[in-house]
Amino acid sequence: MTTAIVVLAHATDSGAASVVAWLARELGPEIVRVVRPEALSRARWSHHIDAHGRASTRLTLPDAEPLVSAEASAVLNRIRYLPMPGFRRASAKDRDYAGAELQAVVASWLASFGDRAIHAVRRHPWVTPLLPLQLWASAAAACGLPVAPRTIANSTRVQGAVSGVACGDEADLAKGVTAGTVLVAGRDVGGALVDRYGTPCLAAARLLGFPLMEFRFAVEGHNTRLVWVDPLPPLVEPWAAALTGKLLRSLLREESP
Repeated sequence: MTTAIVVLAHATDSGAASVVAWLARELGPEIVRVVRPEALSRARWSHHIDAHGRASTRLTLPDAEPLVSAEASAVLNRIRYLPMPGFRRASAKDRDYAGAELQAVVASWLASFGDRAIHAVRRHPWVTPLLPLQLWASAAAACGLPVAPRTIANSTRVQGAVSGVACGDEADLAKGVTAGTVLVAGRDVGGALVDRYGTPCLAAARLLGFPLMEFRFAVEGHNTRLVWVDPLPPLVEPWAAALTGKLLRSLLREESP
């Protein structure tokens, strides 16, 4: 008997909904459990860590069946922020304290899944994955990808391949004409530019330690350049949802008899 796949996603996350729909078609609706981030602050948590550092968690969610970590074979974490609806009228100090506590317990819970969580919190210790521009630019350049020339990184290796002015956000980095994307999902790659850049994108994702990420390219002048790397890709297109669903399916394990 296969165990459940948990998808942590906001109600507005259409990409997560597409992945859930694919999993339900391929594996059956009973295999997928969707949990809204706002429900985590309203849940009753039973979270234990044994002497060997292994965590076990039971969440009693409002108006839903309890969620036991041992029963989940894979987790897709799409949390962009952790809402605290029960603290709207609290003081700023109390909200900050409660938010920090919730971040810590959710991070510890996700870390207990190891590589069965996408993304693995043991490698990237944040509930919402962080990927600084300098980090992805360095890894991409090291793998032979044509990084946008206005990216500045600390690595001298990148600076040898990249020159220009600093840009600080995605909007600035994507001023060129969109050329296409490459999505890495475990060992699989897809997207409009997969034939051209699939192999180095896969290498860069492995170097960065993210099993699921999207590489976005734009045409600047006469050149195609990498302008952004997203560890929370949109996943709205059917092929992207399918690749992500296949990655989650590969993490399923059979329960012991």
